[in-house]
Amino acid sequence: MKNSKIKYLPSVLILIFLIFISTNLISKDTNEFYDPARDSLSYLSLAESIDKYNKFERLEYLGQGTETIRTPIYPLLLSLFLNNLKTIILIQSLLHVCSSLILLHMVKKITSQFVSVFVFFLFLFNPVLVSISQLLITESISIFLLSTSLYVLLEKNNKFLFCLICGILPLVRPAFIVVAFGFLIFMKVFNKDLSLKKFIVLSLLLILPSLGWTIRNYLQTDMFIFSSLSSMNLLEETASGIMSINEDFEGGETIFEIINIEYEERRKWSQILRNEVNLGDLSRVIANAPGPNPHIVTSEYQKYALNVIKDNKIELVVLGSRSLIYVLFEPGDHLVEYVFKVDNLTLYRYVFTFLNLFIILLSYKNIIQSTFNNKKIDTLILFYLLLLTPLLLLSTPHARFGSILIFFHLLFFSKEVSKKPYFQR
Repeated sequence: MKNSKIKYLPSVLILIFLIFISTNLISKDTNEFYDPARDSLSYLSLAESIDKYNKFERLEYLGQGTETIRTPIYPLLLSLFLNNLKTIILIQSLLHVCSSLILLHMVKKITSQFVSVFVFFLFLFNPVLVSISQLLITESISIFLLSTSLYVLLEKNNKFLFCLICGILPLVRPAFIVVAFGFLIFMKVFNKDLSLKKFIVLSLLLILPSLGWTIRNYLQTDMFIFSSLSSMNLLEETASGIMSINEDFEGGETIFEIINIEYEERRKWSQILRNEVNLGDLSRVIANAPGPNPHIVTSEYQKYALNVIKDNKIELVVLGSRSLIYVLFEPGDHLVEYVFKVDNLTLYRYVFTFLNLFIILLSYKNIIQSTFNNKKIDTLILFYLLLLTPLLLLSTPHARFGSILIFFHLLFFSKEVSKKPYFQR
């Protein structure tokens, strides 16, 4: 009887979630769904150009330049619902529910019903995940695609659909190019019995979407570039973060002061480094970046950033360590406060941090033990590392960026908990 009641609990939780989200959806104006960093505005600008002029250019730069920062899928989706953007928020909320159900299904295979429903609850009502589902940004659709790709690979053993989804991911967020090419590199390692024919087909599924977009950019810019974002972030996030840490070292600051990310300090160094880049007569990408033609400056940005990184290796290690802490443990209270108009979240920060610490510790215990016991990195761990690595280069990471890892953490957590006899399936 007890198990029977637990069985229906996910349906009850989904109903509660949908009622809560519907209330939030109805009570807000459309502009309240823009994210704090205003990335939503760039996506909407592209969506309006697609809708009105059938062009993938920001509306404010129409006819003046070429868009090489964003990739097309999310602006295309927005362009279908410009007259009612709340529909997108509803879709994202439903995708979050779908991701939760995928997690529930996968966890039920490895642990008890009680643990699987508990993990389902933690994911469905995770304050960070719920908050990002209520903003016009790419995270919710990204997490859905990531969870679906894991499901089709680990549960259905469908390598073709898995590679197709991984190939599409960079067209949602450029940073996912690491995932697509990471699996391309390691495919033979994890599939030693893979025939040459299957290897070629899977490779094409992984690289063709990104290659197609790169060709589009080449035809419009004469530059072989997938996205300008990576080069810009290398200077404005990684190199500026390194210089901020270097300044902290020289100033004799304590380890806690160095670990603490001060946005204004990083922003100051971002501007300094931009001004030091040798651009000749080219106009600079400053203040309201990226400007109409970001691709023009990315090559010099990248060269200068790599020189900074090469000359400050210790600071790079500190930056990566600091970013890991923030990516894993940032409670996202600023997101919750912004989205749901609540304040005094001190108790929330303590509870979230404690619970997250518990989940992360067990997750990493499972990753380390699994790797040592099997003497190799399995596909799930590789996927996780490919997602994590680019985040370690960010000077100012926060909960929004780390949200794509939560599904993985709960999977690893469930695997570790399932080792206990009481929680076995």
